[in-house]
Amino acid sequence: MALEVVDATLFASVDPVALRGSVCSACGAHVFPAWESCPMCAGVNVTDVALPTEGTVWSWTTQHFEPKAPFRTDGFAPFSIGYVDLGPVIVEGWLIGKTDWSIGERVSLVLAKAWTDGDTVVHTFGFEVTA
Repeated sequence: MALEVVDATLFASVDPVALRGSVCSACGAHVFPAWESCPMCAGVNVTDVALPTEGTVWSWTTQHFEPKAPFRTDGFAPFSIGYVDLGPVIVEGWLIGKTDWSIGERVSLVLAKAWTDGDTVVHTFGFEVTA
């Protein structure tokens, strides 16, 4: 059975997990998610790249109330969202495993359960403390 993800275009691969970004050959800007043109210089010569899978927490917040639709989960629990500095780009994503973070904390990219749909577990990406 194939691994289900919320949006396959976000991933360069799922085993091992890597996010799909793009880099502009004209100005060197990296973006996530991948774009077909550069949002910095409007260049059209961009290439898909697998982004680094480790980084540092740049900023974060924890949400203690259930969000409104279209957010979807199997059951609400407080969760953290953060910006993670991967080097060439800062990515927003779930911070997994705890709700108290420190700026500069080292994290690694992981697949995270988003919700279940019948017997299917749908995954998204998140970041957890680097072991």
